[in-house]
Amino acid sequence: MLAWVLYLIADLLVRTLPGRLADRLGVALARLAFAVHVPARARLEANLGRLLEREPDHHVRALAQESFDNFALTFADFLRLGHAGRARLSTDLEVHGTEHLEAARASGRGVILLSAHLGNWELGAAWLAERGTRLHLAARPHPSRWVERFYARRRAAWGVQRLPGRPLWRDAAAALRRHEWVALMADRQAAGRGPARPTSVCAWAAALSERTGALVLPAVIVRLPDRRYAAYFERPLEPAAVRAQGFVECLRRHLTRHARQWFAFDPLPEGLA
Repeated sequence: MLAWVLYLIADLLVRTLPGRLADRLGVALARLAFAVHVPARARLEANLGRLLEREPDHHVRALAQESFDNFALTFADFLRLGHAGRARLSTDLEVHGTEHLEAARASGRGVILLSAHLGNWELGAAWLAERGTRLHLAARPHPSRWVERFYARRRAAWGVQRLPGRPLWRDAAAALRRHEWVALMADRQAAGRGPARPTSVCAWAAALSERTGALVLPAVIVRLPDRRYAAYFERPLEPAAVRAQGFVECLRRHLTRHARQWFAFDPLPEGLA
């Protein structure tokens, strides 16, 4: 209940305060959390150290602090989704790799959108769903059922749904066979296991692609300096290419380039970084 009340307070502040003031308040709280060494800080620094293995510790720490700052800004922008108009979502986002996105949409097949906790994935999901994509998130439910309902309402307002069932494999496969889209986060352990019982989301995506014939579309969305965002879509991958995990290098490249916007607050699966 306390977490839900805090979400409501944060939503009220974002709605009523001037944008830059709300952002500064969020960043101040993020820096306080970083300074008191919340557990997420140690996990993030460990993950950044694995990703950027040649970087000195002090640089990794600086990137981790910037990541905390950017997470506060991302969270504020997620809350703003509840009050933003459709037109603003379009003007705040520039798209790279449009030809890859359109190729996936024109295929008439199910699509596994493989991304990471980078930039603002919630905004990217809303942008896709608002353009007619039937998108389902394979997201870990929040420990608070009240907060989970808050997320569900915010996402549903834009046409985004979370896969509801357990095991997730069944509902994800069913959606893909209906030629809908399923969004997975490659920088997490698999939330549900399929027949092959893979333990990473990357392996889970590969198995799911093979079983359903779905394409895999690697994509990320990152914050730009002018408070806008850029979405990057890579070439869609056939199931055979997915099994070879060609998308791992693609995602790692984006994570390395935008490490200060990577919110890797949980232990990473093997093979990603």
